[in-house]
Amino acid sequence: MKAHNGTPGRGSFAGGVTFFPMKAVSLYSSTAMASRPLGTAIGQNASGDAKVYGGCATALYKLSPSTRQWTNISRSGGYTTTGKERWKSVEFGSVQIFTNFSDEPQFIDMNQDIQFANLTTLVKGRHIATTKGFTILGNTYDALDGAVPYRVRWSGIESPSDWIYSPQTQADFQDIHGSGSIMGIVTDDQCWILLQRGIVQMQYIGAPYVFSFTDRVVGKGCSVSESVISVEGRHFFLSDDGFYMLNGGSLTPVGAGRIDKWFLQNADPDKLNLMSVAADPRETLIYWSFCSVNSPNGHPDMMLIFNYVTGEWTTADATADMIFNAISLPWTIDQLDAYGTLDNVPASFDDPIWSGGKSMLWAMSDTGAVYSFSGQTLELSIETPEYQLSKILPNQTGADIASISRARPLFEGNGTTRVQVGTRKLLSDPIQWSNPQDTNAETGFAYFREKSRFQRFRINISGDWKTAFAVQIDGQTAGKR
Repeated sequence: MKAHNGTPGRGSFAGGVTFFPMKAVSLYSSTAMASRPLGTAIGQNASGDAKVYGGCATALYKLSPSTRQWTNISRSGGYTTTGKERWKSVEFGSVQIFTNFSDEPQFIDMNQDIQFANLTTLVKGRHIATTKGFTILGNTYDALDGAVPYRVRWSGIESPSDWIYSPQTQADFQDIHGSGSIMGIVTDDQCWILLQRGIVQMQYIGAPYVFSFTDRVVGKGCSVSESVISVEGRHFFLSDDGFYMLNGGSLTPVGAGRIDKWFLQNADPDKLNLMSVAADPRETLIYWSFCSVNSPNGHPDMMLIFNYVTGEWTTADATADMIFNAISLPWTIDQLDAYGTLDNVPASFDDPIWSGGKSMLWAMSDTGAVYSFSGQTLELSIETPEYQLSKILPNQTGADIASISRARPLFEGNGTTRVQVGTRKLLSDPIQWSNPQDTNAETGFAYFREKSRFQRFRINISGDWKTAFAVQIDGQTAGKR
């Protein structure tokens, strides 16, 4: 079953899938950055106040709670993010740390929240994480050895700004040979280094060696660092041949036979650096936004949606350039004046977006304007697998041709539906699609006169629909000569 502009959920019957509405984005704040956003981070200070940070090529920002504007809080002189580099981030206590490889790692104390500053001048890194009290950089650069894409380097224990090698603080490094560049670092109760052609477990063992490094996956790794996300102790990423999940050191393909082939055919390989990924905080869903080969302007135009409990996938239109996990900032009634009229308010007043500290799924334009997924419901498109209905319908004659008379989409809510039938006599023939037929307001059926050996159905549902889960098909076998 293929579905576009809906999210996948558990089916109402064994082996089935229920689709739920996908919302377009709605403007939350018409703010801006100096250039395309290249990363975000969220956190809370000691008082529990929500913090949202972001970065572009030349600056780091915070989203001001009072104005909903990006406020430049860069170090003096700003930054020079080069090429396809991105800002990666990690939270260490009350400190938020950013790294982009081009510049020194940056930090800010969220309790003060005034200005970013250099965390250290001894090392730069493309990837960052924390484990067992250490801050870890991967794919590093330093003045002595230059760029070492397969190096992991860690700070002193409980001291993220101390990067001087020392047996006392346990700050040190390790080169990992034979598996290519480090593409990401993910943690649960252990630390995992994602390389291009392998996955290594980094386990704390204490002084004098500090960490042990063990190959856990050989020959398979991460190909796109922007695809990496961790959810509920499981880690998901894109490899050369599709999407995988790392769980407890075991690697499982999650897109094989479902979405991998479609994605690899449709994604623009030259723009995978524009991919972004986020998890829905209220559903078991992961969203990957990416640029397709058909993107009219070179911006991300498509999304993959994966239900990591059911294993089902759907696709959707990307209605913004970048998606990210955020945390809501508190609003007052007076601040709503910024929207002018109630028609411009981006969400209903019971939406979590209005209360501070709630985990949210947000988006940004290429200029930095911030959006929430609280807009209009997108039109759902479903295409069924191909059937040979003569094998399913009552068949007294043994005919292998079926005549389709009507089809009824089964859904809940106030939606408008149209149905098409795709037919062919031989699997080597192209599929011929009927004209779209509206469903009857009384019966819910769309009516056809289509005779063929193989059939599939395409259903479009627009309006205020709530769930869609099946299609009822009526027909009969044709006579046999």
